[in-house]
Amino acid sequence: MTQQSAVLLIAFFAGILVAAVLLGTATRKILPRSAMGIAALAIPIWVLYFASGKGRSLLATKGFLSAMPEALWFGLTFGVFTAAFFLALGYIYGDAKRRRKPAWAWVIAAFLIPNFIGFILYFLFRGPLLVPCRSCDKPIREGEAFCSHCGYSQSS
Repeated sequence: MTQQSAVLLIAFFAGILVAAVLLGTATRKILPRSAMGIAALAIPIWVLYFASGKGRSLLATKGFLSAMPEALWFGLTFGVFTAAFFLALGYIYGDAKRRRKPAWAWVIAAFLIPNFIGFILYFLFRGPLLVPCRSCDKPIREGEAFCSHCGYSQSS
């Protein structure tokens, strides 16, 4: 095994370790597994890419240092931001489903509208959290005294 291969293997496992730590703190009840999986893969993929010769040459053409330590840090940083972006998209999907909103429409809007304006719009217009009525199971706002559908008292 060459020294270059050993460094790439160490970088890959370091990226996996950072991804595991980040995902360990994620809210698993709302986030879909696909978003967590994409986020977990983003870190080691970017670390490997920027640690490779092609990634370091790309950094050198953009005016960055192309030495291995700088490339590893750049890949780790880029991977963490990519992972955070996909975790935020996953949160929007899970939260919109929980609030009975069109989840895919909000995810596409947050992904396509630049400068995080799509994310801001989601949080401005996401609406209240709905819970089922104790009598008829239709969605009502959390904390309402009576169901707007059947009139049943929601107090204990």
